Amino acid sequence: MITKNSKNILLADDSSFFRLKLSTILSEAGHRVTFAGDGREVIKKIQASPDGIDLLILDLLMPHVDGFGVLEWMNENGYLGRFPVLAVTGVYEPGEVVDRLKALGADGFMTKAFSPEEIVYRINRLLFPEKTDQRNTDQRVPISVPVDYTVNDTTYTGFLLNRSTTGIFLHTMIGILPETVVRMKFSLPGSDRVFDVEGIVMWSTSLSTSKGLFIGAGIKFDSLTDEQREELRRFVDEEAKRRSLDR
Repeated sequence: MITKNSKNILLADDSSFFRLKLSTILSEAGHRVTFAGDGREVIKKIQASPDGIDLLILDLLMPHVDGFGVLEWMNENGYLGRFPVLAVTGVYEPGEVVDRLKALGADGFMTKAFSPEEIVYRINRLLFPEKTDQRNTDQRVPISVPVDYTVNDTTYTGFLLNRSTTGIFLHTMIGILPETVVRMKFSLPGSDRVFDVEGIVMWSTSLSTSKGLFIGAGIKFDSLTDEQREELRRFVDEEAKRRSLDR
């Protein structure tokens, strides 16, 4: 979940608490973050360096010029499409604003009640569309569930933060080297089925860092049955649809 392809993200929000919370997540995910405290400041930063912005995370409720006003200004001045815009809010419900945001050209929408894996999932889909194109890659969704996993006959507890039909991201504080075989037991939300499967570690953050939100390993499933794979596929498809701006 930590990218080596660092991007420049402009985070626009008048709440210092939210800016700190979100910038910590984005920085640990490997990105560079700059700030704007209101809509007027956002507009000034866009005018000063539109090519220096890879993604705008835009709060909808800000003083002077709100997020809707920023999007309207971008439309009127030819900046729409120069970089993706992810709208966030702690006030509006999705049903109230999704159609308006789509009409104004926003690329995504989420509430402020997000988990770290949720925001990283959303921004990666916007920053790296070629890697998340559903036609070419295995679709992933960010759901945090507990997992018991065994490495070298020792069992630990961790969390699965990012899953597809072929693999998962295992959040764990122990170091696991690539090519290690891991046995995992977990259940999907809303299901009584216990998945008891093996996987192979394809990469690990333990080689580059020792602490943070995204410590763990990317694991490729090695023993899924056809029935298990189909249940995972249905779950991933339903979750991806539920989280989409196009729902």
